[in-house]
Amino acid sequence: MMDDLGPLLVVLLIAAMAFVAILSLGPTPGVVVVVDAGHGGPDPGAVVAGIQEKDLNLALALLVQEKAKTAGLRVVLTRNTDTYVDLVERVRMAEALGAVLYVSIHANYHRDQRVCGVETWVDTNASAESARLAEALQRALVVATGAQDRGLRRQTLYLRHTRLPAALVEVGYLSCPGEREKLLDPDYQGRIAEGIVRGILAYLGK
Repeated sequence: MMDDLGPLLVVLLIAAMAFVAILSLGPTPGVVVVVDAGHGGPDPGAVVAGIQEKDLNLALALLVQEKAKTAGLRVVLTRNTDTYVDLVERVRMAEALGAVLYVSIHANYHRDQRVCGVETWVDTNASAESARLAEALQRALVVATGAQDRGLRRQTLYLRHTRLPAALVEVGYLSCPGEREKLLDPDYQGRIAEGIVRGILAYLGK
């Protein structure tokens, strides 16, 4: 009888070791977060001085995905190349993956070049959880970058098509010359990505 139990005990031991390994990954092991790089493909977003917003958004999303690994978060991107994904399909993807939240990354534009800073948007009828996510992201981004805090804002967005906590971060103004220079700096991009990750973790209570 004990001989028969031998293989079973080995399997149980391996399973226990795997469970411990998962726990050692850090906070929120296995938590799926969907990060969207705004625009893409034929939709460049804002274009200033030859810089296309879509490219900056994708670079930042890839950085967030990389930095999130050490936090035990599994970040799935709505796009990882220069392609366009339908807006509603982006949030449907997040729902299908069982994501706990959705963050869309953008860079801003204003006719007045003096307008600079970070702001985070939710849909006009956003849930309290979406607002809480947006507030956490905004705080973390301002701390990480030192950018002007333009606060939490609301307007009608495609985010209304999901019940997931969802927010859209505007990480700076491409139309603001000083801020544009920062947004193109790899070190500053790293700080933005770090801020987004910290905001997500703060929202998750980690």
